[in-house]
Amino acid sequence: VVAVKPTTGEVLAVANHRDDGFNAAFEGAQPPGSTMKILTSAMLIDNGVTSMNGPAPCPNDAMWQGQTFKNLKNMKPNLNATLANSFIRSCNTAFIKLIDEDPLTDESLTAEAQTKFGLGRDDWKTGITSVDGSVPAESGPDRAANAIGQGKVTMNPLNMASVTATAITGTFRQPYLVSPKLDDRRLATAEGLRAGTADQLKQMMRLTATQGTAAPVMRGLGGDIGAKTGSAEVDNVATSNSWFTGFRDDVAAAAMTEQGGHGVDAAGPIVKAVLTAGG
Repeated sequence: VVAVKPTTGEVLAVANHRDDGFNAAFEGAQPPGSTMKILTSAMLIDNGVTSMNGPAPCPNDAMWQGQTFKNLKNMKPNLNATLANSFIRSCNTAFIKLIDEDPLTDESLTAEAQTKFGLGRDDWKTGITSVDGSVPAESGPDRAANAIGQGKVTMNPLNMASVTATAITGTFRQPYLVSPKLDDRRLATAEGLRAGTADQLKQMMRLTATQGTAAPVMRGLGGDIGAKTGSAEVDNVATSNSWFTGFRDDVAAAAMTEQGGHGVDAAGPIVKAVLTAGG
């Protein structure tokens, strides 16, 4: 789990619960599941494909170049869904259906990650060893899988806390654990998001925390809150990894629990505890 201060990029807290001593919170590289839909939504909005209140139909399944993608069990289809509705329910098929719209290409998600969110360029200088995520340009089924946080995309809690911070402020501020004032190192920079894009992302995360998949965990937290849940399938592992990222006022936090299942089940309570303490 990692917590950052969105208005500065300062890392407020980091913790690992492992037997091997590996700093997975900063150095891990795992598919982030549906928490990736924050970044994918930004791509859709920035490229004019849809908007928070624009169409994002949620069918039972979606075919992309020979591979069929489905939603979580018991999710009812909604062919009249908006992007906000599909986001707060975490409808996979809605995002798959939109990624071939003009002007999107195989490189669009990569470009969004690198230029707007500062990810995947291997240039973060946090003060300790860290990995800044990977969003490779892919064709075929992996292009669709990347959009929902599967495929070849990899992140860690540091990266997803930063994604949330960028999404809600519109400004990328490279996270740092050791202050750059101590050694005069230059932090990574990126364009950040247009005000309108950030406003829509923040509103959708607010709705997810109050009415959507994150509501069971975030209920009872005061202040300005928002969140996104995720579960990520891993090859040869029966139970998905649990992901959760959220914010409360000027704290953004993200957690991953290996084989924790749905985001709301394992990672969610960890993030809530951090946000509760951070307030």
